[in-house]
Amino acid sequence: MENVLFPLNSFKALVAHHIALIERFSEPELAEFSLLFLKLDDYENIEIKKSIQIVFRDSDIIFEYDENYIILLPKTDWNGAIELLNGLQEFLGQAFQDSIVTYPDDGENAEALLESFKNVVKKYYNISLEI
Repeated sequence: MENVLFPLNSFKALVAHHIALIERFSEPELAEFSLLFLKLDDYENIEIKKSIQIVFRDSDIIFEYDENYIILLPKTDWNGAIELLNGLQEFLGQAFQDSIVTYPDDGENAEALLESFKNVVKKYYNISLEI
């Protein structure tokens, strides 16, 4: 099934909401999720865009950011996100940077996590996220 692309203006609120759900309904130390930034070399290729929407799980939340993607991966730690990134590299034939942050390791609240995410994307892609 093809994932829906969520509007970027809801990104920050959805991250905060996801953390609130984790804090309310589970033990925070057992609940992780990752944020992944994908910079595509051939963003105009419709087949690649469709593939991105199909490859991810229905529970993953995908946002378009300019000609790139930001993906929220529920219940996915850093190792799981790296494994997914490696599979994408093989599938799309494109190398991606390790532009991943994980809750709660990289931020214990939405503001801290998003700041870490901005720093990682700036470091690897020299893109200043406006989120």
